[in-house]
Amino acid sequence: MKSSNIILVLIASFPLSAPADQLQCGEKLITNGTTQAEAVARCGPPAQIERQPIYNESATALGPLGILPPAIQRSANSIPVEVWTYNFGPDRLMQRIRFENGVVVRIESLGYGF
Repeated sequence: MKSSNIILVLIASFPLSAPADQLQCGEKLITNGTTQAEAVARCGPPAQIERQPIYNESATALGPLGILPPAIQRSANSIPVEVWTYNFGPDRLMQRIRFENGVVVRIESLGYGF
């Protein structure tokens, strides 16, 4: 077998790796914008789920500007955040997926699973 053929065989034998902003489960991908329901359907339930809301506060000036200070209307809302950790065993990197409002916003690779 020629050395160029050997190189081609070696390259073809390496699994395709997904970029850090996506997670591959079998033939299915999870990317930014994937919903929680789609993630469970594609990868199954995670090994761990952490829940923590993010609170946003905003203020709006009401009324005309002039001698008197304007009235301030404050509002606050919370965004539900869940961080799911997938442990695929010792041969694959664990994956952490951050959901905000039920949609993937970030995917991180961790160390090897157990």
